Amino acid sequence: MDLRIRKKKLGPRLRGGDILLALVCAFGLAACAQPGSQQLKPRLEANDSGTVWFATPGRINRDPKTGRFSQSKEPVVLSGDLYFPEGKGPFPVVILAHGCGGLGNAEMGWAPLLRQWGYATFVLDSFRGRNLREVCTNAATLTPTQRIPDAYGALRIVATHPKVDARRIALMGFSHGGQLTVAAATAWAEKTYLGAGTRGFRAFLPFYPWCNTTFPESDRLAAPMRVHSGEADDWTPAAPCAALVERARRAGQDATIILYPGAHHGFDNLGVPVRHLPGVQNFAKCFWKGASLLGPFTGPDSSACRISGATIGMNEAALAQARRHVRQQLAELLK
Repeated sequence: MDLRIRKKKLGPRLRGGDILLALVCAFGLAACAQPGSQQLKPRLEANDSGTVWFATPGRINRDPKTGRFSQSKEPVVLSGDLYFPEGKGPFPVVILAHGCGGLGNAEMGWAPLLRQWGYATFVLDSFRGRNLREVCTNAATLTPTQRIPDAYGALRIVATHPKVDARRIALMGFSHGGQLTVAAATAWAEKTYLGAGTRGFRAFLPFYPWCNTTFPESDRLAAPMRVHSGEADDWTPAAPCAALVERARRAGQDATIILYPGAHHGFDNLGVPVRHLPGVQNFAKCFWKGASLLGPFTGPDSSACRISGATIGMNEAALAQARRHVRQQLAELLK
């Protein structure tokens, strides 16, 4: 859950309408979170890259009293950074979903590498359009489930780009974004948010997701899922994810998990030494069961099982292994 939030650029961000948006933000106006309607395109053009604004195909709301989710058709306007490898394309794409700290180390490390391997990248920002900075210290602010329309909105707009091979798009998420990836991998999510005429994700790669809530939709996947978890993770433990994968496999689904010995949470966060974060909410000891992905949920009250603090940090051996595995998985699943 990338807490060292860095606004290091993935490439030139301000161009055209973004310059006006930046000027508005400079004066501290709330409107800076969303672009003018003229920036929302139904389709992307061949020269479109950098910051792309899009509307989600609806939204998922959470009742703060019951914890149950409900759906509405009202969209959320979000952004993402789209960049391409050298060449004419069309290119396969990896959409990357950040953790609870917003854009940070994991995406910054993976996006340039993925482009070296020949994949276009779209780094989805679920926070900027919502005026959020982080949700690590208050998990109820925005849950991974609520970000499912974000992922499918990103897929739908990216797939319109002339330089994109819409048949070969994967979703890769980290921690909070990893849990989003697990939820987005369900056939229910694809059926609900994909839209007519758009191909679905070809693969899902969740990195150290939180898997402590079970729900029946996880037994039917829209595409192969490849989970990556650190065995020493004390924030989003690996054992529930291994159980999730085993349940999916027993249901006949294409799911696997790779466990990285000695690796803590965020083992792929470049330049982040292993350290303890005392202020974050930790639900590693909480387990809930959902009648559906949207609830209702049974289990302990969060105040009874929630603890504070977690360990994060890069593990060079695990990162090197993960890079080899991801390259192999993408080559196999997006061929």
